[in-house]
Amino acid sequence: MDCPLTSGNRPEDVRERPKDSWKDSAEESQAENRDDVLRHPSSDKRQKINFSPASSGKQWEDLDSKIVLKIDSLLGKSTLEHKLAIFGDIVYQTCLDTFGKKQHQTKCPPQRSRRQLEMDTLRKQKRKLKKQIRAASSEETNGLLAIWRQLKARHSALSRTESARKKRSQMRKNQERFIRDPFQFARQLFQQPKSGTLTVEREELETHLKKKYSDPTREIPLEETTGLIWCLQFMLIPKLLWPLLVYDICSSAVEAIEAKTNKYTRKWLGVPPGLSDVAMYCRKAKLKLLMKSNLEEYKCGKARLLTMLEESDDPVVKTVQPSLKTGRKWKP
Repeated sequence: MDCPLTSGNRPEDVRERPKDSWKDSAEESQAENRDDVLRHPSSDKRQKINFSPASSGKQWEDLDSKIVLKIDSLLGKSTLEHKLAIFGDIVYQTCLDTFGKKQHQTKCPPQRSRRQLEMDTLRKQKRKLKKQIRAASSEETNGLLAIWRQLKARHSALSRTESARKKRSQMRKNQERFIRDPFQFARQLFQQPKSGTLTVEREELETHLKKKYSDPTREIPLEETTGLIWCLQFMLIPKLLWPLLVYDICSSAVEAIEAKTNKYTRKWLGVPPGLSDVAMYCRKAKLKLLMKSNLEEYKCGKARLLTMLEESDDPVVKTVQPSLKTGRKWKP
C-alpha cells in the first residue's frame, strides 16, 4: 500500500477509494508480516533450544505472554487449518528468539589417572632395561636385574589395584543397569550369542532333541505312578522322620534327601523339573497336594523336641539346657 503523502496522490483521490480496498491491503500486509516471522518451515531440521531451568518461573511467564501476543497478532483472522499448520512454528520461533540455540558441546577424551600414567612409565622403563640387560656385560647384569625386579614389583602392585578399580566400576554399572531395567539385564546374562551355522542333518537333530528333552515315562498313565507316590509319602517318609528326630543329623543331609525325593516325585507326577516346591508342598494354596516335605517335617520335629526338653516337668532335664546339633545352615 502506497502512502498518500509520498505517492503524489491528492487527498480527494484517497477519500474516493472504497473501504474494501483498505481491508484487502491490510490483510495482504498482515500475511506478508506473517510469512516474514515464520522463516523456519516445519520440514527443515530445527536447531535445539537452550531452555532455561524449570525453577526460573519469571522467564517462562514472559515466554507465555510473548507467545500469546504473537499468536493474537498473526493468527487473529486466519482459518482453523492455517492456525493448526503454523501454530508450532510460531511457538518454536518465539522460544528460539527468547532462549537462543543450544551450543554443541564437544566431548573431552577421558583423562588417564596418575596410576595409569605411572604404569605406562614403568612399562617403558622395563622395556628399556630389558634391552640394556641383553647388551650389558656380566658384571652389570646383576644390578640391572635387581632394578628390573623392583620395577616389576611396583608395576604388579599398580596393576592389581587398577584391576580392582575396574571391577568395582563394572559392578557399579551393572547395578545401575539392573535397577533401571532388571528384565533386560537378566535376559542379556542368560542369552547366548548366536554364532556358527547348523550343519547337522534334520533327522539327527530331531533324534538328539527327542533324546535330551523327552520323558521316557510320558506314556505311562498317572494311575500307575500314584501308588509309588503314596508309598513314598505315607510309608517311607514317616519311617525316616524318627531317625531324623532322634539322631544328630545336619540340615544339609536332609536337603540332599529332599532333592532326591523331589526329583522322583516330579517324575511320577509328570510335571516339569522346574516346578517350584511351593506348588507341591504349600498348605494354604487353593489347589494343595497331600504331600509332605522332608525338610519341613525335619524342622518341625526338631523344634518340637527342643520345646519338649526345655519345658519338661523333670527339673533335671530343664536345668541341663539342651542344645540340638542341626548344622550351621539352620538352628531351631
